[in-house]
Amino acid sequence: MKTKSFINFAVSAFIMGAVILAFATGAISQSAALVQNAIGILTNPANSPRERIAAAQDLGALGQDSDPAAQALMGALSGDPNPAVRSAAASALGSAAFPSAAPIQALIQALNSDNSSEVRRAAVGGLSIIGVDSASTLQALRNAAKSDSDLGVRQAAEAVYKRFSSN
Repeated sequence: MKTKSFINFAVSAFIMGAVILAFATGAISQSAALVQNAIGILTNPANSPRERIAAAQDLGALGQDSDPAAQALMGALSGDPNPAVRSAAASALGSAAFPSAAPIQALIQALNSDNSSEVRRAAVGGLSIIGVDSASTLQALRNAAKSDSDLGVRQAAEAVYKRFSSN
């Protein structure tokens, strides 16, 4: 009798595992499809800025561990003509906390050279969320805190610089 109970338990556990795996696989493929859709919207200049901003925000929420999502956001950050879209891309790069150094460097580049103070503030925010205290990040924050033309960028950069450099 104990053997039959064990077999029933084992079969039930196997079936439950298969069901969970099927749901997880479906969720992963659905998430990948959502990421691909958001990339398509973000990278299509025919879409409105509002649509591209929403796509960037979606990628920030969905694109973790997705190199294509990081590439699309970095492309928007460096090349979208609309500062609000570039700002959304900077925020998304920070919120997704992509593990490679390239998104961090893209945020530093935006902080150092974007002509929009909105984008530079978003780059500071992105760096703040990622929390990387590399020498290049600290240098960019220190430079922005001392010499950015926008008071808000200077204040934000100073606060993040102090937080990172005190660790």
